[in-house]
Amino acid sequence: MKRIILFITLLFLAGCSKGIAVNIPDPIASSHEHSGYLVGSLGVNTVWPATGNKIVTTLNIRHIESKEMITVSRFDSSPDFETDALEGQLFTLALPAGHYELDSVHFKGSNGIQTVKSKSVSNVGGQIIIAPNQVTYIGQFITSSLIAKSPLWNTKYPSGFAKIHHDFVAERDKQILDDQHPELRALVFVPSPLDGLDDQRLISTIIE
Repeated sequence: MKRIILFITLLFLAGCSKGIAVNIPDPIASSHEHSGYLVGSLGVNTVWPATGNKIVTTLNIRHIESKEMITVSRFDSSPDFETDALEGQLFTLALPAGHYELDSVHFKGSNGIQTVKSKSVSNVGGQIIIAPNQVTYIGQFITSSLIAKSPLWNTKYPSGFAKIHHDFVAERDKQILDDQHPELRALVFVPSPLDGLDDQRLISTIIE
């Protein structure tokens, strides 16, 4: 019964925004360790020709102790926030307390003719500590398409390969979190610096 209740709680809290999909391996989902919360946002540049609108972005987050991989994907546009240049959604995961790291990112896009799949190198850096009864905020990840140029028409277009710009918009994302999960408002909200993360590594490097 305890495991069923935990699963329902994770299902409710994980990937709560529309257009976000989360996969938490069973050894982590069924852990009896005290839980904390991992929060961030996934979005895209919406300005042509660098728009990431047609790109599915997946963050691969490794639980260091077990080496299990958690994935968070943005596969559809149903924005929690939107400006003239970008849009995106919040993700919220209940996870066992412990050490995690951002391992890599995967991209699935299109060059207008065919599907393009690529990924970054592994071990991109970014240490994450989940503490009991605390919200750990890891910032926003905004995907842009790498730009290609047609030799025939001399026009620029999205190549389907991608890169991510990472930064922190804590005030905006805390407000979205409060609206989506008022039961978490009383918890300490801690921005994580993602020690060791290098933005230059969050880019299509390996073609799949």
